[in-house]
Amino acid sequence: MMYLLFRAKENSDVDVYTVHEPPQPPSNRVDRAASFVFVRDGFSWGAALLSPVYLAAKGQWVAFAAYIAIVAAAGAVLYSVGLHETWLPFLLIGMNIYLGFEASTLERMWLTFRDWTELGTVTGRNLPECERRFIENWVSTQPVTTTVQTLETEPGLFATSLRRLIPRRA
Repeated sequence: MMYLLFRAKENSDVDVYTVHEPPQPPSNRVDRAASFVFVRDGFSWGAALLSPVYLAAKGQWVAFAAYIAIVAAAGAVLYSVGLHETWLPFLLIGMNIYLGFEASTLERMWLTFRDWTELGTVTGRNLPECERRFIENWVSTQPVTTTVQTLETEPGLFATSLRRLIPRRA
């Protein structure tokens, strides 16, 4: 069965991503596009196999605490009934599979909680194609920035010492 799941993933023609923008994006449209986050919709093997590690790595601390609390509460109930040895592994496997299906939803909820804006959805064969498609369409709707940013010269450690060594011309 696992072979069929991996084979189905290889033969999938379309991935769906939602695109999210941070709360205070840069004014330059190139920098703004670089700050986008693409969240893939679908099953997450990382979340299904290593749920607590996945939640901690993504920084979803509320979901991580809820996962630990649910496992502890369910373990305590199963222990008090005397079924913890037989049913606790099934409970953990079921929770991990459920989290594998809902990982992208949790990530979207976490971004919304942190005031990120969902800009839209995009489909394609893989992430680079989806990024290219979305940004090509998005750039055409954005106004061109007309302000020119100039960099000020700021002498560093080596630049200051070299100026002292080079004699000035009068």
